[in-house]
Amino acid sequence: MKVEARDTTKLGELIQGLELGVQFEKSRPDRRSDAVCYELLADYFRKAQKAKEEGKYLVCHTTTIPPEVFYAMDIVPLQLESVGTLASQIVRNFGDALSAARDFGLAPEVCSAHRLLVGQTILGWLPRPDAIVWSNQVCDNTAKGGNLLVELCGCPGFFLERPYHYTDGAVQYFAQELEELIHFLEELTGRRMDWDRFAEVMDRSRCLMELHREIRRLRKAVPSPWRNLWYIHMMGTELYMAGTPEAVLHFETMRDEVKKRAEKGEGYIPEERYRILTLFLPPAYTWTLLGWMERKHGAVSVAEPYFSYRDGGEIDPTKPLESLARKSFYCPICRPMYGPAEEGILHDAVRDAVEYKAEGTVYFAHIGCRQTDACIRILRDALLEKAGIPTLILDMDLYDPTYAPEDQLKNKLEEFFELLDERK
Repeated sequence: MKVEARDTTKLGELIQGLELGVQFEKSRPDRRSDAVCYELLADYFRKAQKAKEEGKYLVCHTTTIPPEVFYAMDIVPLQLESVGTLASQIVRNFGDALSAARDFGLAPEVCSAHRLLVGQTILGWLPRPDAIVWSNQVCDNTAKGGNLLVELCGCPGFFLERPYHYTDGAVQYFAQELEELIHFLEELTGRRMDWDRFAEVMDRSRCLMELHREIRRLRKAVPSPWRNLWYIHMMGTELYMAGTPEAVLHFETMRDEVKKRAEKGEGYIPEERYRILTLFLPPAYTWTLLGWMERKHGAVSVAEPYFSYRDGGEIDPTKPLESLARKSFYCPICRPMYGPAEEGILHDAVRDAVEYKAEGTVYFAHIGCRQTDACIRILRDALLEKAGIPTLILDMDLYDPTYAPEDQLKNKLEEFFELLDERK
């Protein structure tokens, strides 16, 4: 089956929603980084929408494909998961994409993120890509779904294989894979890689990594100078726009806001009551839940081990391929969703709970994620035994609100906060 019809109205609605968000946040001087974030996201999707009319090559890709390669070759990238994630917040009737995937034959047990990829492709909501790049990161759904997307779009595709364990040999292997990707893109575009430009892109990626680490250090302050939603903003910028000046600007703006509060001993919210460790992602249809936790209950997310940088090596812009390959093993999501858990997510969660003085953990348990859900029991037990904090397991679906409505999630969180009160 090849999808012929294309109607990017939904993508246009997404862009308009982000533009409205920019105007709203600009009116609030304490949220400048939010305005920067929404503005760069609107521009990101606008470039994808207009790529063809501006004579640019458009490459759609799945999560954790390093975007630095595309920016170095002046190719417009579009991370497919990003459309569904943000549209769940902004665009009406986006559930039509889940229905289209169901009618196509995808079972509800398949992660809703990947059902959205297929659904929005079937409905023709995205511009026709010149190619699709996918990988075995971070799950088997991603590895299998790329073949289907290539078939639906009727375009060339490239599968980027990354080894499981982080070793020097694995880094060299993945660097060769990245080099093959570059050859594929050179044949697609008829242009050669500009290695000087690639080095510049990787230098900005290095700056992004250093800013990320600086922000993590600043977030240890009590009270927390951090807004709960910002870790999602950081993750998105890293996954979609690593290596761009816009990404560096976003992180610098966020760093400056956090540093200003930390130096004054001020928290983001007036009264901090609970310091929470957050595991995995809240449902995309109700990110407002994070703001509700702050405003109503004084609950701040002090660390998110699944999405923090690890000590995995430095970026050397003079060795862009090797540096990018190495970064792909310790960037957000990749390391903790592989294994072994004892050396990855277990170690990091306990460390962050202690260093950031967490009093409890909220685990957003996405029904469709076999990898993260498999760690729930051992994470809960380790955090209680080694950090002395309880864990709330919030069963939910990342994109389908019918599985766990917002009110149900709020009720469970309020019961958990009562438990934390009893422990004080």
